[in-house]
Amino acid sequence: MSTATGQAELWASLMQGQALLADAVSDRLEAEAGIPLAWYEVLAVLADAPEGALRMQDLGQSMWLSKSGLTRLCDRIEEAGYLSRASCPTDRRGTFAVITEAGRAKVREARPVFARASQDLFLQHLSPRERHALESAMRKIIGANRGHLPKPERADDRAQATPKR
Repeated sequence: MSTATGQAELWASLMQGQALLADAVSDRLEAEAGIPLAWYEVLAVLADAPEGALRMQDLGQSMWLSKSGLTRLCDRIEEAGYLSRASCPTDRRGTFAVITEAGRAKVREARPVFARASQDLFLQHLSPRERHALESAMRKIIGANRGHLPKPERADDRAQATPKR
């Protein structure tokens, strides 16, 4: 097998594994907690933020979404009553995303679902050594490329995800 073929297969495996896991975890979250993975990610980040609020710009960077993708995603979450937006008192251009009490309740409901899905669909298939190696490799890649790559526009832009009803 050529090096190029091996590289392509590794890349394809990484992308396919990420997509399959994200879809499966999202399906589980929607079925058991009523929200897709993208919503859970936003709400969990906000729930863990000081005072439950982050500037939209900072939230977007932590979510790795385009500005328009984050805006659409937050519009849907806000419509559901799980977050609100507030103006920044020191910068008229800045806006904060703020988790609501309903959003905090939704995160409390969804966290154990996410943990079980992560365990069932991902972690149980890896030994502790493999988990450590994967985490170490990903941290190395992230560290080496942080700031060097433009923020991606997701082709499938999961930011448009709306919970199934």
